[in-house]
Amino acid sequence: MPHDYRSLEFTETFLLTFASRDFTASDRKTILKALRLLDENEKHHSLRVRKLEGDRGGSWSASASAVLRLTFERMDDGTKRLLTCSKHYDR
Repeated sequence: MPHDYRSLEFTETFLLTFASRDFTASDRKTILKALRLLDENEKHHSLRVRKLEGDRGGSWSASASAVLRLTFERMDDGTKRLLTCSKHYDR
């Protein structure tokens, strides 16, 4: 990740999903934009941050676009640990 983030940390799984063939260069650019917003202002309306339920309870979701989403956990020190990036409703 070329950008320095103040409040984000990345799991290996996140980095692997980000680098996967599932995403185009345009998708990755959109994800990077969402990461900058999540780091700077997670309440930005375009992110639509929400708490997940069910088998993903305890995790949070942020929308990078209408079809791309990021999942993360909130850490006690205020950072957000990025878990995955995916197409909406992908596992």
